[in-house]
Amino acid sequence: MPELPEVETLRRGLLPLVANKVLRRIKFFRKDLRFPIPQKLLKDELLNTKINDITRRGKYLLLHTDTGAMIWHLGMSGRVIRQTSMRAVEKHTHAIFAFDQETYLHFVDPRRFGCILWAPKNEGHRLINNLGLEPLSEETTAENLKLLARNCSVPIKSFLMDARRLVGVGNIYASETLFAARVSPEKKSGKITLPVWKNILAELRRILESSISAGGTTLNDFFSTEGEPGYYSVKLAVYGKEGQPCPRCGKPISRAMRSGRSTFFCRACQKK
Repeated sequence: MPELPEVETLRRGLLPLVANKVLRRIKFFRKDLRFPIPQKLLKDELLNTKINDITRRGKYLLLHTDTGAMIWHLGMSGRVIRQTSMRAVEKHTHAIFAFDQETYLHFVDPRRFGCILWAPKNEGHRLINNLGLEPLSEETTAENLKLLARNCSVPIKSFLMDARRLVGVGNIYASETLFAARVSPEKKSGKITLPVWKNILAELRRILESSISAGGTTLNDFFSTEGEPGYYSVKLAVYGKEGQPCPRCGKPISRAMRSGRSTFFCRACQKK
């Protein structure tokens, strides 16, 4: 599933294509993805309307107009690709958005876990209204995280991936962050001290920024608006590397299943 760096990479790629451009045509190929697509509402609000800005909230993209914002979520396999016409090129194209200067954005999602929705101005949407802290925001501090984790018994990896507390961090970057910080993924989040929280937040930001600079991580489905893969996958230290030597101590990387997710870590470097 695309995580914060992949969605931020897409946001930055889309900005010069659609910011301050007018949306001229919309074509839908199905009525729903993960949720029903409010097709009439989207057309009423967006057609012949200028997109003022594109922002990101967690893993959601918001394309802003004067009256609200269209919400895009990529789900597990979604992509937004620039094409040359309103003709669907890929099999799983579910919507096409045509802007000024012959810019055609195709929303492609083979597994259909993504969404295309509308959020009225000053009302927002239930999917984004109660999201947690943004890890790259200056307002997010180690003190904030320690307070959120107070009396919390869930493992730190689960804490980092809980969008009600911290947004945009999925399996890949949680695993990589905890390895870099030398923290066991099974350590209870409520037991973590402030200095360790400072280290976790610093490593998380470093890794997220590095991945954004590399265009995100392509493992299966993520590509930029131009169809280019993300190259951060070559920098991964532990994710997907079960049995391979730890880059720090040389001992084999372990994999454990927790809540249906694979957790990759070094038992020697990340002692509980």
